[in-house]
Amino acid sequence: MDAVLLAAGKGTRMRSGLVKVLHPILGLPVLGHTLKTLADLGVKRPRVVVGNQADQVRSFLKQASKLFGQSSIPVLQAQQKGTGHAVRMTVPSLRKSRGDVLIWPGDMPLLKTETLKRFMAEHRQTGSSVSVLSCVVPDPHGYGRILRAGGRFIGIREELDASEAERRIQEVNTGVYLFKAPALFRALRKLKPANRKAEYYLTDTIEILAAEGMDVQAFPLAAPQEGQGINSREDLAKAIQVMKNREIQRHMAQGVTFEAPEQTFVAAGVKIGQDTVIYPWCYIEGNVKIGRGCQIGPFAKIRSGSVLGDGAVVGSFVEVNRSKLGKAVLVKHLAYLGDAVIGDGANIGAGSITANYDGVHKHATRIGKKAFIGSNTVLIAPVQIGDHAKTGAGAVVTAGSHVRRGETAVGVPAKTVKRKK
Repeated sequence: MDAVLLAAGKGTRMRSGLVKVLHPILGLPVLGHTLKTLADLGVKRPRVVVGNQADQVRSFLKQASKLFGQSSIPVLQAQQKGTGHAVRMTVPSLRKSRGDVLIWPGDMPLLKTETLKRFMAEHRQTGSSVSVLSCVVPDPHGYGRILRAGGRFIGIREELDASEAERRIQEVNTGVYLFKAPALFRALRKLKPANRKAEYYLTDTIEILAAEGMDVQAFPLAAPQEGQGINSREDLAKAIQVMKNREIQRHMAQGVTFEAPEQTFVAAGVKIGQDTVIYPWCYIEGNVKIGRGCQIGPFAKIRSGSVLGDGAVVGSFVEVNRSKLGKAVLVKHLAYLGDAVIGDGANIGAGSITANYDGVHKHATRIGKKAFIGSNTVLIAPVQIGDHAKTGAGAVVTAGSHVRRGETAVGVPAKTVKRKK
């Protein structure tokens, strides 16, 4: 199967300087979610129609190729003359296609892989030349209406061109199509801009194929929410909420406790072990791994690239960034850990920070097993604290320092306290 993602539009209702398909949801641009779903379906070379901010979209496609193992092919639509025109631009790169071609708006990230698999199965079972994914909504304003005669799908009417009776239809087009490639190419050649916007509508291909006697089908979504596109900031907020809830539900099904799911943010792809408890007002970014039996929050932020060992406690107003915490590490209050590696059983006191940035470069902090970092300690990286070592409250351990195993460092700047003989 080949696939075409439509990502050329600007999204004027977003009121943004950023093209809408690049707005982030759970740490990944809207377009990234659709690309990931295609990757899960096994599509290796999706065609992506670009137009507005084409260079920025192409740049993201390169990143996405590394993330999802795809080789996306950007196709430029220099002038936006409608969805039919956009798909026409992809025909030269699809000319060898003989199977099915999936066409999907790049601003529609809520569609699940399982839903698309069912849609594909229904399409192939009926043997139709084109299948459309539809949904029934209480307010169809702004959508193309699904036209049926005697229950049989016969076409799609865009709202500007619809009659009053057609505008009352609540079954609408999601913009997701599955064509047999020869039928798609044939219908695209016959498209004409015979509408109020003088654009080439992809929706017109349905009536063209139906007039030829080809079988066309429309399959309603069981969950209309999946058909929601991103056209405004309100739509974006709703999509973020839906996807966040999906992630949290996935973790709860695997044995993680969320005391206040509605007040917690968890990005896609986070790994959390069984019996971990997430307290309210926590923010967990993507590419994070949290072990079993941990306690997170309330008011904790775990940033991308962080790993927390089994039994770790990250408490109130603690931020962990690109750091690795060993088993049973305690960081209970008001701390910042950036670019740190912390050994099993270490205890990080309230107000402690790793000063990891010198204004030019980031540096690492290493804290050994069972180390004790006193309250309000500043560790100016690069710095190393050995196993079972300690720092006194308010200590400032300067860059390049090494507090060795079992030693205690106190003061500003911190000096090692000599043991009494």
